[in-house]
Amino acid sequence: MEQGLIDIKELSVADRPREKLIQLGAASLSNGELIAILLRSGSKTQPLMMICNALVDMIGNNMSSLNTLTVEQIARIKGIGEVGAVTVLAAVELGKRSLRQAAPLSLKEDIAVERLIANYLTPEQERQYHLVLMNARSELLATSAVMTEDLKLPDLKAIIRLSLEAGASEIILCRKDIKLPSGFCDQEKAFIIQLDAAASMLKMKMRGLLVITKES
Repeated sequence: MEQGLIDIKELSVADRPREKLIQLGAASLSNGELIAILLRSGSKTQPLMMICNALVDMIGNNMSSLNTLTVEQIARIKGIGEVGAVTVLAAVELGKRSLRQAAPLSLKEDIAVERLIANYLTPEQERQYHLVLMNARSELLATSAVMTEDLKLPDLKAIIRLSLEAGASEIILCRKDIKLPSGFCDQEKAFIIQLDAAASMLKMKMRGLLVITKES
C-alpha cells in the first residue's frame, strides 16, 4: 500500500486487499494489506491505510516483531484501539500455532537456521537479533525478534524468559551481519558467554551466536 493514498476507496477494486487476496492469494499481499483485512475499516480522521502504515512503520516492516508487542503498545496507534490490537495479536498467535502443527522443521545444521532467519532480516543497516528456540531434537519451536536499544545488547533475562516459556531445550541467537561500533564485538562475545552460562544452569544447550547475511 502506498503512503500517498488517503483512503482505501481510492484504490481500484482489483487492488483492494480483500479482492486482491481472493484473486491472487494471501501471499500476494503486502504486510500493510494483510493488516487492513484484519482491521477492516478506519475512520474519517484516520483512514484505514494510514493506520496500517503506522503499524508497519512501528515494527520496521518486520512482522516477526509483532511477537514482542503487547495489546497496549499496538492500541496506542491512533485508529487501532484495544479491539484492533487484540485482533492483530490473535492473528499472530494463529499463525504461530499453524506452524507448530506443521511438520517439524529440523534445525540441526546452521545453514537451516540461516535460511529460516534470513527471511526476517530487513534491509536497514542496524543490529537485528533473532532468538531461535528448539526442542531436544533440534526442531523449531518458535522464533522471536529480540528488540534492543541503540548501542545496547539484548536483555539476558528476556531471552531466558522466552526460552523457558517455549519449553526450549536448545537455543541459538542470530544477528544480521553489519559493521559494528568499535569495541562492541568484545561486549557481544562477553554477552554470549553469559547467555551460555545461564542456559547451561537451566539445562538448555546454547549453540552460540550465528551472524547471518540477507543473502544467506
